[in-house]
Formats: sequence, structure tokens, C-alpha cells
Amino acid sequence: MSKIAISGAATGTATFTIESPATSTNRTLTLPDNTGTIITQNSTPAFASTIGVGGATAAASGAGITFPAAQSASSDANTLDDYEEGTWTPTISRTGSSYTYGNNSSGYRTGKYVKIGNTVYCWFSISILSIATQGSSYNILSGLPFASGGGGSARYGGSFSVCTVLTTATSMYLGGSSESQAFFSNQSNPLQTTFVTGEAYGFLSYQIT
Repeated sequence: MSKIAISGAATGTATFTIESPATSTNRTLTLPDNTGTIITQNSTPAFASTIGVGGATAAASGAGITFPAAQSASSDANTLDDYEEGTWTPTISRTGSSYTYGNNSSGYRTGKYVKIGNTVYCWFSISILSIATQGSSYNILSGLPFASGGGGSARYGGSFSVCTVLTTATSMYLGGSSESQAFFSNQSNPLQTTFVTGEAYGFLSYQIT
């Protein structure tokens, strides 16, 4: 059985007290099998590896904070309760239209995202090789990693950079009939945003709640 030794400091006269909890249930304090410093309330801790919060298992490599896969939302506006990085597959669609994309394995239909709290930042790139037909409804970007918040009547703006794929200058908004899609819109006539072959790439950000 391991021994426990409590030694007084060479200097100082303060009293060190170990006090039992105010409960009828036994409590156990298990120390790790290595040297270290116990963090106190008024200390300034430093961690050499990862930290798991919200029940998440800390990552086995690197240094950082690991959040659970499913967000455990906090009601405190000053608490960061979620962080996530990942990929998504963007899709351009339009009622009555048919698009042929470039080679996805070569990076011509790719997307990445970072989610910090309730805000999502998305990047995407799509190469359109051919268009069989061109419909007369809204052009839509779907496949977003998270649905935007606020209900069907809400609108969330984003920025969009293009290269030879749209015949008119457009803006972008999320929401409307679907919170998982972004709509390309022209201020004078939303139905005039017509795609041609080429490459579309861009960035958008939105909130999910």
C-alpha cells in the first residue's frame, strides 16, 4: 500500500487544513501517476496538452480545448460552448436546370467550415463543366453544414466571390423557404441570376440560432 506523507514547509507558519465535504457520501481524490501541481481557485494554470470540457474526451495529440461532438449550449452569453472544423459538399441547383460538375477528387466541388459557438464560417469551390438546361427560378447553394436559425422568414447575409459563372451581379442570403440553403439574388430581379460554365468560389458566414 502506498504511503502518504504530509511535510511542513521549511519557512512559514500558516496552517494547512484538509476538510471533509459537507455530505454523507464518501468522496475519493485520486492523484495521477506522475508529478504535477494541483490547480487551485486563485492559480494561473498552464496545460501542456489538451483539455476536454462538457464530457468530451481530450484529444490524444497537440494542445487545445476539446468540445463534445454534440453542442452542450450554455445560457451564459460569455461562455464559449462549441468549436468544430469540418468539410461539406456544396451543390448548386435551380428548378428546371441540370448541371455537370468538375472532378470532385481534384478539388472542384469542395467545402470547408469552422463553427465557433453559434456562428458558422463556410468556404466553397465548385466547377461547372456544362449546363443541360437553364430554369427560371432561384439559384440555390445547398449542402450547408448547419441550418441557419431564425425561422422561415429570417434572412442572413453572406459574401460571395465568383469567376465567370453568373451573368449578373448578385448578393447572397440564407433562410426563406429553407434554412439549409443559400440563395443567389439580384436586387432588381432575383430570377435573372443565370449560371454559365466556369468556377464558383466564395465564403459565407451565418448564425444557427
